[in-house]
Amino acid sequence: MSFLDKMIHIMIYGGLEKEEFNQVQDSITDKNRQMLCYTGAICMILFIGMYLSTFFTAKSDLMDDLRLRSRMIYAFLILICGITVIIGRKLQHCHRLIIVEWYLFLSLLYGFAIWAGTYNQPYYPGITFFVFLFALPLLIIDRPFRLCFYLMIVSVVFVFCSFQTKSMNLFELDSMNCICFSYLSITFCIIMMVSKYKEALQKKIIEEQRDRDALTELLNKTALEREVCKCLRKKEKGFLIMIDIDDFKYINDHYGHLFGDAVLCTYAKCFEKVFGSSSLIGRFGGDEFVVFVKKVSFDEVIPLFEKVKKMLKTMINFPIHDDMILTMSAGAAFFPGNSQDYKELLNLADQALYEVKQKGKNQIKLCS
Repeated sequence: MSFLDKMIHIMIYGGLEKEEFNQVQDSITDKNRQMLCYTGAICMILFIGMYLSTFFTAKSDLMDDLRLRSRMIYAFLILICGITVIIGRKLQHCHRLIIVEWYLFLSLLYGFAIWAGTYNQPYYPGITFFVFLFALPLLIIDRPFRLCFYLMIVSVVFVFCSFQTKSMNLFELDSMNCICFSYLSITFCIIMMVSKYKEALQKKIIEEQRDRDALTELLNKTALEREVCKCLRKKEKGFLIMIDIDDFKYINDHYGHLFGDAVLCTYAKCFEKVFGSSSLIGRFGGDEFVVFVKKVSFDEVIPLFEKVKKMLKTMINFPIHDDMILTMSAGAAFFPGNSQDYKELLNLADQALYEVKQKGKNQIKLCS
């Protein structure tokens, strides 16, 4: 890869591959949402303090107009910061809207900094703007090219406002400072974005290794419980299904554990294909699996169960002639009908599974 291609790759995907970049979008969105809420709250407190400070400045006829104008601006900024926090708390896993809100919020802050450093104080350098120019981009995580382009636009607007309001000497000073701080800000932005994207990818890899069963790559017992509990808290209707492979000990004893492991992996693939990505699928332990199927009726669950059994017949070939047919038994519990608690749902599904085992296996039963 040439230097130019590498730089383009960094500016668009933060130094990651396209597939890796897409994988970390959810975690990046969550970080941006949290940071937006924190930044909005901190800025709101800051602007409240600045608003209150206008009541303690020296009173004079010359200052009354400036004081009133400042109060109006600070009140507006407080209102916008409050709205930003409220909207940020409401948005979940919506990358584009979070990014749009971030840039709108940054535009508000930069607009304030430009006003404070030019029109409000035309006889001083724009220190506030330069501090904002360097610090604010470090709070957001976005594609480097977009953030850099935005910073250049903001810098141009500041220089233009400085030209309109200040003497030539101050304008030249502001222009030189703006060039230096823009360069530093853009450079640090690129470095920080690459670092943050790589950190997000590394965290995702570690979380997947922690949450996945090493053999089947399904959710492990702990991760499954955590994810299902999230669905229960959100009141997402669905069926918790406990599935057990019939006579799995016979498979291990007659064909070996390696073949048994292959059978488990095949079952896992069938579950993923049939139940789909919207379902939560995990290996509970040994030859037991747990699936949380969302927003379906029990009449829809039964055909899915039968589809898995049919698919297994075409995917598993025994190494020697054997009349054995792979089957599975399952018990299901409905949320919120049967229970509101994960452990109780699991227990009810397990009881239904036990009844199926007692009555001949190879069936699915909804707990009563």
